[in-house]
Amino acid sequence: MARKKNNRRKKPAQQANGGYKKFIRELYDTLRLAGIDQLWNENTDADKHLMYSMRIRIQNPVACNDLVSSAELKRIAVQTKRYFREPTVERKKDKFSAYQLMLLYCYLAVREQVITRNLGNKNDPVVLERREHKNKMLDQFGINCILGHFRIMIQLGSPDYKYFGLALRHAAIYKESPSMEMVPDIYGIPAEKKIICMDGHKRPAYRLGKPDGMEIFKWSVVASNTLGDAYTGDKKKLDIYIQSHALKRMAQRLDLLKRPAINYALWENTITISSFVHHRGKLLLPVKIYDTKIGYLVAEVADDVLLFKTFLFITHNFTPEGDTLRRISGLGKEDISYWKIDRLSTFVNLDTGKYPALSGLFEQAGLANIFQLKDKDFDVEQMQEANLDGLMRYIERGKNADTIQKQEFEALLQNA
Repeated sequence: MARKKNNRRKKPAQQANGGYKKFIRELYDTLRLAGIDQLWNENTDADKHLMYSMRIRIQNPVACNDLVSSAELKRIAVQTKRYFREPTVERKKDKFSAYQLMLLYCYLAVREQVITRNLGNKNDPVVLERREHKNKMLDQFGINCILGHFRIMIQLGSPDYKYFGLALRHAAIYKESPSMEMVPDIYGIPAEKKIICMDGHKRPAYRLGKPDGMEIFKWSVVASNTLGDAYTGDKKKLDIYIQSHALKRMAQRLDLLKRPAINYALWENTITISSFVHHRGKLLLPVKIYDTKIGYLVAEVADDVLLFKTFLFITHNFTPEGDTLRRISGLGKEDISYWKIDRLSTFVNLDTGKYPALSGLFEQAGLANIFQLKDKDFDVEQMQEANLDGLMRYIERGKNADTIQKQEFEALLQNA
């Protein structure tokens, strides 16, 4: 016999009340952390409920095409919710999370309304100052909210697999409730494979791309004037491709990095290419981790595209540092591989105190900086956290804060 369906509804009023109390408690703690809790007792119960009603909530991500699996959606949701609560934004001596920035926005928005009501003039200088502060907080919240999603987009995206794009939109807004809900729309972008002819041989390669705030996703290009004599055509920009061989060599030689970290390192070093190193007839793009050079992507122009053929660790032949090391040490190509000094793990694990002569040799070859990586964590999240400012600049350049449609939201609040 089938069991009777339980049609009893939960009590939304109790849930709302519990959510309200938690919100107010966390808001007050955040105000204290920011050092602006002095006027807290001046807020009426109505003011506090209005702050609660203005909260901005982030819904679970939505797949916008068949290239985003349910498992990937779940991973994105779990990771970004954690990023949403992690304190990463420095304000004075403390760090705040995107969630805390949202709390501060709610508080400042209501305080602006209270001051406007008391002064009777929405254009009073005091009101304008509060409004500017509130708007800056909303902008900062929007950028940091998108930042969390971009971090996971970059971790998952790979040229030989697929990329991911993000569009952050707001759900329906009702005048009776100015609370806003943001919906992350996730797009899967299929890998673009191209057969490139080089020296009479056909080689498969994959196009490089990146998530972008203005266009959801953008294929990467390089300005032809950065290539010097390597390009003699008339195109101003060239598409960028990479061979699977180069990806394989990055994984082998940066052996402390898992695939998400490789994906991030590739993004970080190719997102904006402004110059190359020209060495012994090779076109080299320096690759850095934690702002420390660890190797080069070897590039060549073929079929009017820029192709990354392979990845050379910094000790390899045909790199400036590798050639210097060979000249002063007598080490050959086979020696480099035999002693495994073409792997990141070798340098990170090298006991410089036990082998001072070897360490000195590396320093003479211009490899001293690589030892700074000994104390680093090569987990992708740690690598991204070390470059959050760089990620933020990329997002701000794309004006992603505009996706929050703050003007529409502000107009709604003014009439609420």
